[in-house]
Amino acid sequence: MLNHGPVTELPGYGKTREKQLAGYLPVSEDNNAFIYFWLIESQGDPTKDPIVIWLNGGPGSSSFLGFFMENGPYKINTDLTLSDNPYSWNKNASYLMIDQPAGTGLSYVTDPKESAKTEQEATDQLLYGLQQFYRLWPEYQKLDLYIFGESFAGVYIPKLATAILDTNKVLKPVINLKGIGVGDGWVDPYVQQATYPDYAYAHGLVGPTEKHKAELLYGACAVAIEESLPDTSRDADKVCNLIEEYITKVSGGANVYDVRITGDYDFSLIGSYLDQPSVRTALYIDERVKAWKDTSKRIAYLLELGEQNSYASLYPNLFESIPVLIYNGIYDMDCNFMGTDAWIKSVSWSYKDAFLGQPRIPWFNEGDWAGHVRQYDKLTQILVNGAGHLVPMDQPKNALALLNNFINLKHYQ
Repeated sequence: MLNHGPVTELPGYGKTREKQLAGYLPVSEDNNAFIYFWLIESQGDPTKDPIVIWLNGGPGSSSFLGFFMENGPYKINTDLTLSDNPYSWNKNASYLMIDQPAGTGLSYVTDPKESAKTEQEATDQLLYGLQQFYRLWPEYQKLDLYIFGESFAGVYIPKLATAILDTNKVLKPVINLKGIGVGDGWVDPYVQQATYPDYAYAHGLVGPTEKHKAELLYGACAVAIEESLPDTSRDADKVCNLIEEYITKVSGGANVYDVRITGDYDFSLIGSYLDQPSVRTALYIDERVKAWKDTSKRIAYLLELGEQNSYASLYPNLFESIPVLIYNGIYDMDCNFMGTDAWIKSVSWSYKDAFLGQPRIPWFNEGDWAGHVRQYDKLTQILVNGAGHLVPMDQPKNALALLNNFINLKHYQ
């Protein structure tokens, strides 16, 4: 069975409209681990439009969460048919989702020892796989590339972008990285988690007494992080998780990714669709992948070691080098905008004072108030109204405008 190829027809949908490629890319010369990808060419001009990579976080979360629930070309109906997403991110760009590290989603390893055990190993896998993509389909090499993602992709993206910029200095042809976008990013846990008590109190999830208890829990979290540096421990992660667990409990079950709702998200339709034999054949899904899961427990466990590390220090060089978009849904507590403000303020780059001096101004999309924005030089920060952690799911029209404005260098006013 081929491990990659064209996707010409999809069960529950029919013939595909745009050129599509899907399947597996090796992550090293050993060919013992593979990451899954699905490329859907732009509905505009795929010979000129950029490629946008999409990465979900976790760690260990499948990028099919974004593909089917947020910004991909299809939505899954309850009868397992597919409908076109009118706000797909392939309107003016070719959309490339990747399940990574190997072992996540539809990706797999032939030997558990080949799993990425650190963020650096995950980055090495992703960069190697992307290089193989261009080797197999060199016609895409000339196109501009943007990397977008959310949550723990706040770690994946700056590490991959940094690796690309460094590699471009020594290898030809270069990868034409033109910008990155990080949505509700997990970047500096020590700084970001300090905002949980204030955020919860401001949104009415806790009262003064509960806020004080949450502050005490953060104090324990801060000590656990400090005592386990430079590479934070799994124990530190568990201590820090107690803050959100407490807020969820005393609030009556608030979803920390969208404090407007209670309970968990339901992603079950994705597995029901992908696990059909006809779909597995159409998408070149390897027989060693028994069933799709939204999160790999193994990858989550491996990368929990160091999950409380800060990666904020990677961003200043990117702020200086390429356009960067940082955005948050205002109802996300887990990676909330207050924490984003705090970690941005904590790092230094040439235009830091000028950026911090910019006022937030209203952002309107086709006359509707979509959020607030501040910009200076290459950095843009947006707060998106009516959205939680999964901005393109909650505000698909505005999320598409957010992307299009960014890749077309338009102002959000």
